Amino acid sequence: MENKNKNKSFSALKTVLSLLVLIAALAVFAYWGFNKNGLTLQGVISAALALGIFALAVILLIPKAIRFFSGEDTSAPRPIGDRSSKRERLHPILGVMLSVLAARVLVVIIAYIMGRVFRGYPGSIFSTMRDIWLKLDTDAPHYFSIAEYGYPTEPPLMYTIVFLPLFPMLIRAFNLIFADSFVSAMIINTLCSCGAAAVIYELALCDMGRRSARLAVLFTFMLPAAIFFIAPMSEPLFLLLSASTLLALRREKFWLAAVLGALASFTRSVGIIMIVPFAAEAVAYAVRTAKRGGSKALGGVIVKLIACCLIMCLGTFAYLLINKLIWGDWFKFMEFQREIWYQKLTLFFETTATQMDQLFMTFGVKNESALGLWLPNLLFVFGALAVFVASARTLRTSYSLYFAAYIAVTCGASWLLSAPRYLTALVVLPLALAHLCESRDDGVALARARAKTAAVTVILCIGQILYLLMYVLDYSIY
Repeated sequence: MENKNKNKSFSALKTVLSLLVLIAALAVFAYWGFNKNGLTLQGVISAALALGIFALAVILLIPKAIRFFSGEDTSAPRPIGDRSSKRERLHPILGVMLSVLAARVLVVIIAYIMGRVFRGYPGSIFSTMRDIWLKLDTDAPHYFSIAEYGYPTEPPLMYTIVFLPLFPMLIRAFNLIFADSFVSAMIINTLCSCGAAAVIYELALCDMGRRSARLAVLFTFMLPAAIFFIAPMSEPLFLLLSASTLLALRREKFWLAAVLGALASFTRSVGIIMIVPFAAEAVAYAVRTAKRGGSKALGGVIVKLIACCLIMCLGTFAYLLINKLIWGDWFKFMEFQREIWYQKLTLFFETTATQMDQLFMTFGVKNESALGLWLPNLLFVFGALAVFVASARTLRTSYSLYFAAYIAVTCGASWLLSAPRYLTALVVLPLALAHLCESRDDGVALARARAKTAAVTVILCIGQILYLLMYVLDYSIY
């Protein structure tokens, strides 16, 4: 009888929450539609599709989220054999790191060949590589400027305050040895990429077998925009810090997670979104603690978790303080973002409408922008949403909530030009892909898993080659 009542309560709560999500989505879309000027048919359709997929994913994760926040650990522990049951000549983590290093070298070589063939760079190998990877219309020159000169308050570089300082600080430190910002940035990103591979492998092992963990690493660095992990930009550092934060959370090391999350938010402004998985894991941990030890044990845990949450916010606070000290305005970076890049926060599905309109306007007229900028942006946004909805029932709840928050915030920048790069730095995206390709015990399921893995790998590989070619050809890729 008790189980029957519990099931009824669970079903009722699931229904109520699902209806609330659906009503909220419809209300927001209606409000946007009635207040937005210049709507087009293709824009409305793309916006409705994006919001619909997003809402469906949230509805699908509700049952798992209810169990998660009620203190039920829905993640089955991995058998020891899945992790490491035999000695190998090469430690799995070292193997993963060396594989990523080799993949980076291969991409660099391919980019060099593309540059020589299609653009005919006449200089030395090093100067050619610098010309290819130091793309002047990306964020890289701004990071170098901050590393070498700090945050100026006079034209023309005063707007560099919109870029966060941790990556330039590391470049400045490495410049003490190498005296070249490009070389320093490339070395930093190589180290961060290899480190991120090791952390992602360990993070995946929390929920998956070794095969799927290796797939998670493979997919991370095979996403088309993973070429930005080689370019002198902050994505590899952010990927390393955000993955490390999630791994610390999974191991219930909340103090360490707080510090790593603060560093992530001192690297990129979207790092503050790490507060979402932190809060989810913290609530679930507090509920489990209350069930095990009662209210006496809960008090100390709540104090610790609140303190950790405050520490995690220090990275963002430090960046805002820099704005205040230099410009006398905590949010000066937002002013520059509006004035120079014409960007402000908006609804993420409005961005897809804008991008779709731009695709229709430029296709056949300015194909470089249509195929190099707007189409990849749309493919990445809708591709990420498709992975989100497909993995909502299986992915860990804290990861799914991070997925949702990250898409809503990063894709909520009006005139978004960098969706591929932003979404490639979302560590739970390749984890979700690996979940979808995970193999089971029976032969039929194993064959299907291998087929899905092969299909995803081929699609990502072709996408990265095409994206790399457009990058080398100096398309509008940001």
